[in-house]
Amino acid sequence: MATPNVPIIFNEAINLQQLGVPETSIKHGLTTIESDNWIVCVESTQVTLIDLKNGAQISRKPINAEAAIMNPTSNIIALRSGVTVQIFNLDLKQRLKSHTMPEHVVYWTWTNSYTMAMVTGAAVYHWSLTGEDAPEKIFERHQSIGSGTQIINYQVAPDGKWCLLGGISAGAGGTVNGNMQLYSVDKKVSQPLQGHAGAFAVINIIGREDPAQLLVFHEKKSDSGHGSKLFVMEVGRDPLKGPGFRLQPTAIPVPVDASSDFPVSLVIDKKNDIAFLITKMGYLYMFDIHTGKVIYRAKITTETVFCTCSQETTGAMFGITVKRGQVICIMLNNQALIPYILSTLRDNELAIKLAGRLGLPGAENLFSAEFERLISSGHVVEAAKLVANGGTFLRTPATIARFQQVPGEPGSPQPVFQYFSTLLETGRLNEQESIELAKPVLQQGRPQLMEKWLKDDKLQCSEALGDLIMPSDVGMALSVYLRSECHAKAINCLSSVVNTEKLCLIRLV
Repeated sequence: MATPNVPIIFNEAINLQQLGVPETSIKHGLTTIESDNWIVCVESTQVTLIDLKNGAQISRKPINAEAAIMNPTSNIIALRSGVTVQIFNLDLKQRLKSHTMPEHVVYWTWTNSYTMAMVTGAAVYHWSLTGEDAPEKIFERHQSIGSGTQIINYQVAPDGKWCLLGGISAGAGGTVNGNMQLYSVDKKVSQPLQGHAGAFAVINIIGREDPAQLLVFHEKKSDSGHGSKLFVMEVGRDPLKGPGFRLQPTAIPVPVDASSDFPVSLVIDKKNDIAFLITKMGYLYMFDIHTGKVIYRAKITTETVFCTCSQETTGAMFGITVKRGQVICIMLNNQALIPYILSTLRDNELAIKLAGRLGLPGAENLFSAEFERLISSGHVVEAAKLVANGGTFLRTPATIARFQQVPGEPGSPQPVFQYFSTLLETGRLNEQESIELAKPVLQQGRPQLMEKWLKDDKLQCSEALGDLIMPSDVGMALSVYLRSECHAKAINCLSSVVNTEKLCLIRLV
């Protein structure tokens, strides 16, 4: 349900008990949700499959298994009994692979559509869906996450070079400790982390050409009096490209009545670069990954959410509550986000950043005021970055004119060039911007710059841009006319090129 003043939309998608799944099967290890396609429930003499993409259609298979997980994208199921693991294609009704593990599997998951991970008491294995190879041991479990730890999470970074294994164990005084193991596949080195949940994310950073691969994780050290914190740090970047992205740890505002609470899952909204952290007591925390700031906190359920997944198309998080089997869906409420940040958090800076990055309404007046403040005080680069980060709201001819009016500093590029340079770093110029940049560049006799920008698809081609280029470079103008579908002028331009070539041949003769 969408509440006008709350930045999330929360609802119950389905209820497993109402669909006939017994309470005894709705718990960790027996019910799984690897993606927004399927929920799998292992019952005493059967496996129940719930097709989420087809109105929660149910199919029950007479299969005896200890555990089952569906492939995130295909109708392929993995079954486990004892130390035997098998993979079946349900459409073809064919067994694809079978293997006997060296010891019992305590946790498993699909890391992507073609790789399954299996965690035993001693090590982590990956098993490819293709080929005939047996599962490959990737790394051994660190002593900090040893036999006394219940594994509840395993993730692999998008580049496949970093792995995160997470688990919980009994602590002093009835507390629950969290430990994670971050493993570098290339360096074959592990780093122990004290915390309960983490995930990988990839974001684009203004001013950087390469995306940043981040590890987002909760930390709470058992031997420290400090509370819970959220860490955001880049992993895997080539040092030659510069220092990695890293934020100062963010203190997590745990309510007084939840001092013994701990996270059970951290899910990344890849569409909006938002992190959802959900705890055993049913508290939801929402963070902005780019700044690490807490956006929202609320108790959304009285039941424990024991398994979760993300939906890439919407950014939503799905979770299943133990015993009752509520399948809850949480997603960003775009219309309410900026008004909530302004009225409740009173954080204008965060509102500007999120409104610009996500293209959301509600911060237009803030953008205008901040832009005028920056450019009036001579902070040209900062003003340009504000426009670049602000979506399309300030990308107007009036903004271009404002930069053109600012006097330049001796020895420095003209302010309008600094503006266009900033926009080019972050994306593509619109039609008017492309024309206004082309004018001085062509006047200065630097057509090679125009050629590079066109090749990199940084300019929006139009008839007016082609007309501007035509006197200087017929071939480049032809390319612009073709891209902007100005067919008549493209034909005239081509005729001009052909006639010129004929004249050259005549002269040679």
